[in-house]
Amino acid sequence: MGMGALGSWGGMVGTEKMKIIWLRPSRADFSYHLKQLKAAFEGSDNPKAEYQDMLANLQRGEASCYMVTGQGVRLRFVGRVIDGNYHIIAMAGHGLRQAASLIIDQCCKRRFQAITYHAYRDGMRRILNRFGFEQVDTVRQFADKAETLHQLALGGVYG
Repeated sequence: MGMGALGSWGGMVGTEKMKIIWLRPSRADFSYHLKQLKAAFEGSDNPKAEYQDMLANLQRGEASCYMVTGQGVRLRFVGRVIDGNYHIIAMAGHGLRQAASLIIDQCCKRRFQAITYHAYRDGMRRILNRFGFEQVDTVRQFADKAETLHQLALGGVYG
């Protein structure tokens, strides 16, 4: 199904220039795409465990994997629905600034209440802030870093 059950994105959505592709587990290159997401966990104190947790979510069918392409963008992400919110578990690649509006628009169309995202790096926090995300929690602190939870309220009524 997709979009963490957003598969109703129908395989591909977007403009002619940029599109979101649902990366089905049956794809011959699915493992390649998953390996590209390892970079999303850089900054974590336990990136291997977090990556394995993402894989477990995918295997249980609780999350889905997507790729945004076009206009120089090649961005992969894994997300799932939690309590009416769309939670992005991992995102890696290039073109987030260009792709963000398309991802946000698709979540609005599906009437999610919010988009949530955990961040480890200050650069990602700045990008999220530019798109209207607010830091709603400091999940934990380790070494000289923090894992923070960010949310973009959409106002939808999912379900």
